[in-house]
Amino acid sequence: MSYTPVPESFINQLMLRKIPLRMEFVTSASKLEELPAADVPELAIVGRSNVGKSSLLNFLAGQKQLARVSSTPGRTQLMNVFAAERGVFRLIDLPGYGFAFSPRETQAHWAEAMQLFFEKRSSLLGLLFLMDVRRDVNDEDVSLVQWFLERDLNVLLVLTKCDKFTKAQLGVVIHQRNKQLGLPPGMVVTTSTLQKMGLPEVMSGLAGLLQNEPRRV
Repeated sequence: MSYTPVPESFINQLMLRKIPLRMEFVTSASKLEELPAADVPELAIVGRSNVGKSSLLNFLAGQKQLARVSSTPGRTQLMNVFAAERGVFRLIDLPGYGFAFSPRETQAHWAEAMQLFFEKRSSLLGLLFLMDVRRDVNDEDVSLVQWFLERDLNVLLVLTKCDKFTKAQLGVVIHQRNKQLGLPPGMVVTTSTLQKMGLPEVMSGLAGLLQNEPRRV
């Protein structure tokens, strides 16, 4: 299957974009084989359960119900695929890692399914790694981000729920997270879906991720 890269003109527009994306739900999949053909660039959305992945998707799309928002950790256990800008690229919302309310065998299944997805999905260029700004980084977070980077997947750290922090406080947190997770400079953005904060920064981050070349897998 041929791979259609994102046009440079689109990348340039996305860098400066301040309005939501046109997005639509495509499908849900429980394993790699059920996903659409790997024929356009894709970005994954990764984070702990209840970190705000569905809220961020709705924020990016300017919709309230594009992605289901649940207060119960672990409710989303499928890979949910969304087409952006009429299929120029896709966002794939993944099950939260470390979720608490799923049987142990389900967690084991997802660990295996996610490893296959990240290692074998040829159209995957990078990922948005969501983290609650109020929560400290732990060893699992560090190991996971380094695992992504070792597989040539660029990581944009999206800090959520930032409306309670001042700009000075956020500046300190951004510096800390860059250092703790071993990310290159400029790969951290701050957001609050409640206060509609951070949309242009996330758009610019998406543009940066979509500039990457397809991996050989």
